[in-house]
Amino acid sequence: MLSHNINLKIFLEELVSFGLVGVISIFLAAKFLTISAISEIPPAIIPWWQLLLAFGIGTAVILGLIRIVHGGRFLRFFFYFALFSGAWITFSAILSDAAAFFVSVVLVAAYIAAPYVWLHNLVLILTLSGIAGLIGSSFSPKSVIILLVIMSIYDYVAVYKTKHMVKMAKAMIAGRAIFAMIFPEHWRGFKARLSEARPGEGFMMLGTGDFVFPLVLASSALQASRLAAWTVFIFSLAGLLIMHLIFMSQKIRRPMPALPPLAAAAILGFIVSTLIK
Repeated sequence: MLSHNINLKIFLEELVSFGLVGVISIFLAAKFLTISAISEIPPAIIPWWQLLLAFGIGTAVILGLIRIVHGGRFLRFFFYFALFSGAWITFSAILSDAAAFFVSVVLVAAYIAAPYVWLHNLVLILTLSGIAGLIGSSFSPKSVIILLVIMSIYDYVAVYKTKHMVKMAKAMIAGRAIFAMIFPEHWRGFKARLSEARPGEGFMMLGTGDFVFPLVLASSALQASRLAAWTVFIFSLAGLLIMHLIFMSQKIRRPMPALPPLAAAAILGFIVSTLIK
């Protein structure tokens, strides 16, 4: 039964990508927290509702502009800016500000010039790691758990009820601003151009939010202990497997809210970590 509900090749791609983002984001969070400790400046713990508000406003603006501008240019500009910002955060932890800026510009320029699936995934791994590490070091685990619960409910409603998440994803794919990791069913798919990557046509996609939010909790849990951070990370990998099995078990493959199983596993991991201190 399990063998029918798992695509080992796709799951391996998901596991490697998710694992790399998780490991890098935890190390980056540790770096950010260490810098705060050395400078004797406490990390800015941001209220959870502020990120939620920013997310809501951003989603509303994107949906509005998709209807007014009809996708395309605006979405690509927004996407490239997000890639640059996330990469800069990641590289700034190991390089000088000037070097991090230069490397990030070169990376995004290369992405624009050669939009291949393999490069898309590589740039997203570097981008999402920085975002997850920075946000995680700026939020308490309790705040992140609240966010995960709210965003999981939102993910369910946005995919199954209002379906605006599906519409937004289609518009972003059409506008070549793919806020998702791309997993080809065949290895040669990594050499394909982004214009050839279509869900259900030899490719699977997993939204960047599904990557970031569980790993934000792993990074945030570092404020409690290293054990807590790595426990959340390991449980998140289990959540990834559960999500994959649920998706593959569908008789007809349709978009599904991937965050609920990932978030549930991450939260369970944090609870377990508090019990094994």
